[in-house]
Amino acid sequence: MRLTTLLATIVLLAHGSLSAETLTLWNAHSLEHLQPELTRFEKITGHKIVQQHFRADQFRDRVLSSVLLPDLYFIPSDQISNVQEYHLGPWPDTIPRAYQLRDDGQLGNSWYGMPINMGNQLILYYRKDLVAPVSRLEDIPDGKLAWPSKQAYWFIPFLTSSGGWPLNGDNFSLDTPQMVAALQGYVALIARHPVAQCELMCNEQAFIKGEVSYLLDGDWAYQTLKDVLGDRLGMALMPTWQGQRMVPLSSSYVMARRGDLSDTKRQISEELVRFLLADETQKALYERSKLFPSVERVAANLSDKMSEDMRILHQQLLKSRAMPNDRKMMIVWLVMGKSLELFLSGEFSAQETAHNMQTMAVEEEGSAR
Repeated sequence: MRLTTLLATIVLLAHGSLSAETLTLWNAHSLEHLQPELTRFEKITGHKIVQQHFRADQFRDRVLSSVLLPDLYFIPSDQISNVQEYHLGPWPDTIPRAYQLRDDGQLGNSWYGMPINMGNQLILYYRKDLVAPVSRLEDIPDGKLAWPSKQAYWFIPFLTSSGGWPLNGDNFSLDTPQMVAALQGYVALIARHPVAQCELMCNEQAFIKGEVSYLLDGDWAYQTLKDVLGDRLGMALMPTWQGQRMVPLSSSYVMARRGDLSDTKRQISEELVRFLLADETQKALYERSKLFPSVERVAANLSDKMSEDMRILHQQLLKSRAMPNDRKMMIVWLVMGKSLELFLSGEFSAQETAHNMQTMAVEEEGSAR
């Protein structure tokens, strides 16, 4: 057992004499991912963590519509930009320093999220029983590629391969030639693959049924697809598009907490985070859900034991771009999603859509001040 793991366990046992508390946790990933470790934490400390699950894309709306908020959140790291809406408080920076965590949980100079797992990136899935992997998106036959084309998260790799990026320092960078080129190429690609016009779940079902043989989807879909397809499931790094490598975003799943917790709950939340970052727990979380450890030494120790699928996912993670935690990125998601839908319905040209995105983003930021 590594020293840090041993020390974390000693700290937990030392605080076991605290009166048993119950903390509430809203989980944007899955209840199954954390529950065995939360149960183990309760057995060691006596403190119970009660989970509720809400989809990541509906999480913010749920918070805004709720009168009673949880003590803890398990969310993608970009959501910590909702500091005010989620009533978040910072964590001690001694914790991320001790575990040498990537700065996904940092906003400004404060840590509002403790990275527990890394990933949350797109990958190219393919049906091994039907086709071979491709290195160029253009080589996929017409009608055989699926992805939810109206969702901004899937559009970003097309923008990056066109040389664009939605932020330039403190400014939005949406009304650009790169954005126009990406939109024009995007709508042409959708015309070749009409199934992309349906939502994510029907994309996945078309892939499982063999109606399409390639799927752009997230690492979060891996276990479900593997359980259904078994050895028929293939994985490949994101291909090139128009001659440039598609670069997906990645982030961490972080533990965040309300800023107005009692001293006792604050202490317990820090015990919980250290427990989740301990080597044994990090390994167990990876083996259960195939989300990569945020503690690099654990990932390094596991690398030789990874399956070929996991090695590909890990390579893609290393080639991804970290999702900005800047509040401006939340505005980008909002305006890009609305604008994409209008563009794909034929309401506006690519040039008009790029201009509208920029205008809407600036106005949205101004109204939020």
